[in-house]
Amino acid sequence: MQSVLDNIEAIRKEKHVKQEVIAAELGIKQSSYSSFITRGSDITFSRLSRISSILGVPVVDIITYPEHYIPEAQADLCPYCQEKDRTIQHLNHYIELLEVRLSFPKSKS
Repeated sequence: MQSVLDNIEAIRKEKHVKQEVIAAELGIKQSSYSSFITRGSDITFSRLSRISSILGVPVVDIITYPEHYIPEAQADLCPYCQEKDRTIQHLNHYIELLEVRLSFPKSKS
């Protein structure tokens, strides 16, 4: 089983997204992003959620890559699966909103 970081890189390459693009969206330098990936660092859920949004894939698909949580071939056949996918997408959206609302500006000391 591949690590989540390996999966992120595989999906990034598959979608032809440059490291610079992800780094810019995360507000970090490309070298920092590359170092983060190659070090095999632990990844927080908030960062994983943000990267999944940048790549346009659900978090669960990053975790289960190369499998899809809802196989594309079955998406039209399974209304229950479609509803679960919509729920996951909504939850990911709410998590992002909460992260923004809970982000307080750093106080100047």
